[in-house]
Amino acid sequence: MKNLLAFGSTHIVLKAESILQDLDLAFRLNPAPSVLTSYCDLVITVEGDILAEVITALDNAGITPKGVYRKENKGYVKL
Repeated sequence: MKNLLAFGSTHIVLKAESILQDLDLAFRLNPAPSVLTSYCDLVITVEGDILAEVITALDNAGITPKGVYRKENKGYVKL
């Protein structure tokens, strides 16, 4: 299942992208769905099976997502 990480600014998203690339973790950088654009215009999307690893890696780098969401039906549920 896909999870979206919203960060609050493009600068932080790009820093998170760099960290995840350095750790060779699978992710996608995507435009934020319209319901999440109040956080930022970009989100990082990861599969559920590596979500905890991604959150830990970002936390170790001092980055905390403003919100983590999972797509369910036609909406998004905050985790």
